[in-house]
Order: sequence, then structure tokens, then C-alpha cells
Amino acid sequence: MRRIDFDYLVIGGLLLSALYVFLTGLVMDAWGARQFAFHRYAGYLSAALAALHLLFNWSRVRAYLRWRLKRMKARRTPTARSGGVSLPARLSRREFFYVLFAAVGGYILGRSPTGAQRLAPVLEGADVSVLYHRWSSPGRFWPFRAPRWGGRPARYKTYANVERIQLPDPRAFRGLSFEETVEQRRSHRNFRQEPLSLEELSRLVHAAQGITEPRSEFRAAPSAGALYPIEVYVAAHRVTQLPSGIYHYAVREHSLNLLKQGDFRSALMQAGLWQEFLADANVCLILSAIFQRTRWKYRERAYRYIWLEAGHIGQNIYLAATSMGLGACAVGAFHDDQLNELLGIDGEEEAALYLLAVGKI
Repeated sequence: MRRIDFDYLVIGGLLLSALYVFLTGLVMDAWGARQFAFHRYAGYLSAALAALHLLFNWSRVRAYLRWRLKRMKARRTPTARSGGVSLPARLSRREFFYVLFAAVGGYILGRSPTGAQRLAPVLEGADVSVLYHRWSSPGRFWPFRAPRWGGRPARYKTYANVERIQLPDPRAFRGLSFEETVEQRRSHRNFRQEPLSLEELSRLVHAAQGITEPRSEFRAAPSAGALYPIEVYVAAHRVTQLPSGIYHYAVREHSLNLLKQGDFRSALMQAGLWQEFLADANVCLILSAIFQRTRWKYRERAYRYIWLEAGHIGQNIYLAATSMGLGACAVGAFHDDQLNELLGIDGEEEAALYLLAVGKI
């Protein structure tokens, strides 16, 4: 193979790899998709091919640079007609068209409607959910006018200097079949006074957020980008071997962190718009979200993904309870500030999303 053939192969490979990186990058940015296969390696390949091409053509590049420098010096040299004063260089035809295209393109971009302008007809007389739904559609805003989305926060929430209760292994139990569980799943609001066992609570929180693949730390419910913004809190009312109180589920250790000990049934019922079954249940599982865990990657789409994930987890809790012969009922109506205060969270960086009451039926 001649050198010129090899040179053209390098150029072709460079163009193909650059095109692949460019197109997949556009798709990823527009849709918030996860990284495409070999996307990173295509970037490395492009850089290597560019360096190889430069190496093979270094003599030509060096000759061009010398010629360009001589031409620039010649343009700056004073002439007799200029009276010894250097005249500004005249634009070549190519440079003129570059400037023209840049000006026309800038004018078009400047005149195109921004996301806020496109959404202006929605503002009058529409609720905020409609506004958000349209605003969070991919590609609604120009990337340079987007908010600052911040960096990636810690993957796990931890508490220092709190009492930890290790939960039993949840994997040994086998309840109803999947088909039977789906057929029997209902919302129950009447609960017996019989206490829940610690083993049953262990299975519930494991079905909600338990790690099911230790090596990759994947969990029981799907999560956009495997970012897992949802935290699980347990308001324990009647559970054997577990004092009443508010707990946080520590996912990695499969344990409970005791945040507040005491009877919080009345406070929880008040926060839940005085729905009495919240106080009658054995436990209430409270789902919150640390929004930045998803926001840094998926930006304006993050809240959609977080609420979807809360729904996945809620269904897992329903099915786990049904499989064990327990009853469950989900609640989305509550006083946000009261519930956030009960959990000790600020309601902005982390906020309560969902309540699920579970008990003996």
C-alpha cells in the first residue's frame, strides 16, 4: 500500500469517527439519553487519527505555516503609496463570505423564538403543570440559555451518630406467584391491630429500594440512568422488635437509621389531611427525592423521571405487601411542609413525594 493510500484511509476513518461522535452527541443532548456504545472510544479514535494524519503530513503543515507567516509579514510592510503607514489588510473573497455567513446565521438565531417566547401563549390561564410539561419537552430551550444544573451529589444519604437496626435477610421468603399477586392487589384502608414482624418490614423496604445486584448496586425498582434519587423513610407504629419512631432506610447496609423515637401517628395523620388509616397502619413508608441526583444529568426532564420512579417503587411496595398477605394504600394528598418537617428535610433539595400505608388485614 502506498503512503497516499494510507493517508486517505486515515482521513476517511477520521471523518467517520467524527461523524459518529457528532451525531450521537446530538441525540444524547436532545433526549438526555445514556452514553451510546463506544461513544467515548470513538472520541479517542478521532484524536488518535487526527494526530496520525498530522504526523504523516507534518512537512506540508510546516511549509504552509511558513508561507502564511511570510504573507502576514508582507501585508504589514509599509508601501510608498501608503506614505509609510501600514494599511489594513483587505478581505479576501473567502474571508468575506465567512463574515457574511456568520452575520446571516447570527441574525437568524437571534430572531428565532426562545423557549420563553414559545411558551408565552401557555402562561395566561394555564396551570403550572401544563407549563412544566411543555417546558420539559426535549429541545424546548437553546442550550446556552439553560439554567445552571449543578454537579453530581453523593449517591447515598448517610446519618452520623444515630442508632442503626440491622434488618433480616429478605430473600428467603416466597409468597404468592406474580400472577396471583397482580390479580389480588387492591388498596386497603382497614388494618388489624396485630403487629408487623421485622422480617415483613425488611421485605417491604427491600422491594422498594433494596440492592438486587451487589456488584453494580442496581436496585429493585428501575431508575433513569441508575441514579436513584428516591429515599425511603419508615414511620413505624406497630412492628415487633422495633421501637415506634421515624427511620431512614440505609440501602447499602439494608438497615434502619433511627431519626426520631416516639409515637408520631397523630403528626403523620395531620400531615396526611387527617386520613385516619395512616395512624391505624403498622407502618407508613414515605418516599422522598433528592432532586439533584437526577437533575445534574437529565436537567429539565429530571422531575418527570423522578415521579415515574416513585410510581415504580410504590407498585413494588403494593405487590410485596399483597404477596405477604398484607394490605397497602398509597396517598398523594398531604401537607408538604408538615411531612418534610417530620422527616427533617428542607422540601427543596429533598422533598416528600409519596406515602404508602401498610398493615395487617
